Amino acid sequence: MTTTLADHLRALPDEELAALIRLRPDLVIPPPSDFSALAHRAQSRVAVARALDALDQFTLEILDSLRYTRVGHTSSVEAVLALTAQSGVEAARVRAAIDRLRTFAVIFGPDQALRIVGAVEEVCSPYPAGLGRPAEELDPMAGVLAADAAGLRRTLLAAPPAARAVLDRLAAGPPVGTVAVASLLPGSDSPVRWLVERHLLVIVGRDAVELPVEVSLVLRREAGPLGQLHPDPPPMDTPQRDPAQLDRAGAGQVLELVRNAETLIEAISQEPPSVLRSGGLGVRELRRYAKTVGVDEQQAALLAEVVTAAGLIGEEIIDNKRVESVFLPTVAYDVWRAGGIAARWHRLAVAWLTMTRAPALVGQRDDRDRPINALAPELSRPGAPAQRRAALQVLADLAPGCTAAAAGVVETLAWLGWTISIVSTTGRWRR
Repeated sequence: MTTTLADHLRALPDEELAALIRLRPDLVIPPPSDFSALAHRAQSRVAVARALDALDQFTLEILDSLRYTRVGHTSSVEAVLALTAQSGVEAARVRAAIDRLRTFAVIFGPDQALRIVGAVEEVCSPYPAGLGRPAEELDPMAGVLAADAAGLRRTLLAAPPAARAVLDRLAAGPPVGTVAVASLLPGSDSPVRWLVERHLLVIVGRDAVELPVEVSLVLRREAGPLGQLHPDPPPMDTPQRDPAQLDRAGAGQVLELVRNAETLIEAISQEPPSVLRSGGLGVRELRRYAKTVGVDEQQAALLAEVVTAAGLIGEEIIDNKRVESVFLPTVAYDVWRAGGIAARWHRLAVAWLTMTRAPALVGQRDDRDRPINALAPELSRPGAPAQRRAALQVLADLAPGCTAAAAGVVETLAWLGWTISIVSTTGRWRR
């Protein structure tokens, strides 16, 4: 029986091994010397984190269920199916999620003895399925209450509304929470103290409490031990519009973008702004250009990033001794301006899609609590192109003529595993 990931990888057919490498190309950069090296790399913390980032919410919930049902070093498909059935999820969908985890080599082994690679515990929550530790492990008195099923139910029914709200929030996961120290002191009238005194919550730190797993399971009796599962992405409101009308609106947006880009670059050519010592474009200059173009500052920042990524704006040193630089139009701008609308739009669109920049962060604060400027180095995000493609794919999956609010696209992306916010300057996305 396969007992290690290296053995599992050696036994894979060529097509399945190739599929793994396509899904996780970082495993072969640089090429590993043998299967043992490949397995070691596949189980590293960084590699596992990257693999999990590519998985949707439901697949990660099934991974959590495998962690929760693990006995010793292994879990089983049957144990997971028994739990997910209580949540009303079809067995076929659960098996498909398990197969996807297998394809990513996050789990391996036969159905009756599935193993989870070790680094999963390092990168995931210490509370599988959002469930806490056994009551007996947390506190002997909580263990006594948990062992008395009828007494536990009576105590829960007696909880005041404010205390029950705390329980419901922790039961949904994670099972730990932080509170003001004063609310944990004897004599406090806080709902948390009420729960602690009745052993429904256990103090696990100076200002932290934990909900025992037995209490969570009682509170989750309707949804099942795993709580609410999400086999499908959240529903999106997709109003239907006349496709011809949408095409005309899209053409108008293209014309406006090209015109705004040209207006911005011409304004920069007339009064070249200095490059900040820390890099980027100053706030006052951005505000001035936004007024000139007729857009808000966030849109102006996006426009500046796109024209720079398209190679139409660049930095030029004007004083070698003082190392001073300014932003100026490049030679490519003259060629771009001489082209047709379609060609100019195409260059801007490709630049936006492929640039490793996150203009939505302009105006926010960095790690040193300094404002992030347009064109600053801090806006570099290697994962930005993949995120944009994911957003476009969500739109491409809509029926022709359907539109979607930006918030709906963001919720779908979150279900797919994306954690960076997508910002739409228009407030709506459309296909």
